[in-house]
Amino acid sequence: MRMSLRRQLSLWYALVIPLLILIVTFIAQQIMVEGLYDAVDERLQYRTELVARAIIANPPTTTQDYYDLIKWLTEQQLPYIPAVLRISDPQQNILAAFGDIPASMIPIMDHHLLLPEVEKGRYETIRIGGREMLQLYTVPVHDPSTLKTIAFIQTGDSLASVVEARDKLWRYTLITGTIGSAVALLVGLLIIRRGLNPLDTILSRVQEIRSKDLAVGLPEEPRPPELQQLADSLNSMLRRLDMAFRAREVFVAGVSHDLKTPLTVLEGQIDVMLMEPSINTETKQALNSMARGVRRLVRMTNNLLLNAQLESNPILTPEEVNLRELLNEVAGEARVLAEGLNLEVSTPEVVAVPGDYDLLKQMLLNVVDNATKFTPKGGSIELVLRRAEGCAILEVSDTGQGISPEHLPHVAEPFYKADTSPNSERRGVGLGLAIVKHIIDLHNGQVEIRSQEGVGTTVTMHLPLELRDRQQDVF
Repeated sequence: MRMSLRRQLSLWYALVIPLLILIVTFIAQQIMVEGLYDAVDERLQYRTELVARAIIANPPTTTQDYYDLIKWLTEQQLPYIPAVLRISDPQQNILAAFGDIPASMIPIMDHHLLLPEVEKGRYETIRIGGREMLQLYTVPVHDPSTLKTIAFIQTGDSLASVVEARDKLWRYTLITGTIGSAVALLVGLLIIRRGLNPLDTILSRVQEIRSKDLAVGLPEEPRPPELQQLADSLNSMLRRLDMAFRAREVFVAGVSHDLKTPLTVLEGQIDVMLMEPSINTETKQALNSMARGVRRLVRMTNNLLLNAQLESNPILTPEEVNLRELLNEVAGEARVLAEGLNLEVSTPEVVAVPGDYDLLKQMLLNVVDNATKFTPKGGSIELVLRRAEGCAILEVSDTGQGISPEHLPHVAEPFYKADTSPNSERRGVGLGLAIVKHIIDLHNGQVEIRSQEGVGTTVTMHLPLELRDRQQDVF
């Protein structure tokens, strides 16, 4: 089962938009966290350069000089002194230290002194207990005249505020992403719904259009340009269809009417010739064959004319119809057609329905005619009338060749022929069951066709016992 366009758009929107929002919020969070780490690095670099410039400007000679320098810096430049400060000579001897340096950090700081010098300094993130606790920056200090290393400065700053901010950002990212996704999803679905409303309106209007309303088309109303173009195209197509349907109806009705009179005259003349006692057996057989062909043409012409009338003016003026009487009348006429077949009729009770007697008779005749055409000699046809669940049920069963499953859903379509054999006695124009469907719809009933190849076919027609208040329209 294919998914509707609305559901496809909604599904894709529900998948893509939350994912995009989460990706954007995650990237924003990463950028902010990286910015915090960069700020710590820049702050450490600035403070370290401040100490290095002080050492180069007035190189200390003793350890006490270094401590005095740090003391002076803390007194003069307190906001710019890092949380941890340690100065070492090239031989890794500690010349001065400032701040509370944890014992676990000292081996790490000593190890950095043993690493090859890096002109721009080396950063190291120190973890304690699996958590990032301190950012360490180690840089050598060179004598400007000799360019020899005269000291190493190691500064460190706490990452507690950065880690706390990062954790908060993670929480805010998840909360903001979830809420933002929900809001965006809700707004997006509303926009999709509102955007597709004009299309839904067009579809509902198209579904409401009947064959007799094709020329009316879609009403004029405000629409987006793309949908207006679609509506204009549909209206143009509906007008062409209306013209084609009307031309077909006029043609079929005209041809059927023009054929009906000469065929009736021809049928009568053949019957008169058959009554002549002087004709020989060979001539009589030829005339009987011609009579069967003419009767078939008359039935086809009547069906074409009736189908055109039902399509052009499907209006019902109901009267009470005695189905038992109708069934017996049809059975009497069908016995002529059912030569060589066993025709059984079961009408246990009188059942009356509101409807058109002639149309219902034609409906039943068409079903019986189909049964006689496709049931071989020696077969049987059964006509049953019964009442069930507020409906009158007419059922015609035969032991004919049956209908294949691929044809069964289409046999009630106009001009559809399930039997394509060249046998002229069985071929028609494919309107028999289509007319049955027209008439049963006109009476607010239902028709059900069950068939099995090689076993037979059963056509069940349900007619309401009371006329329901609904539009009397075939289409």
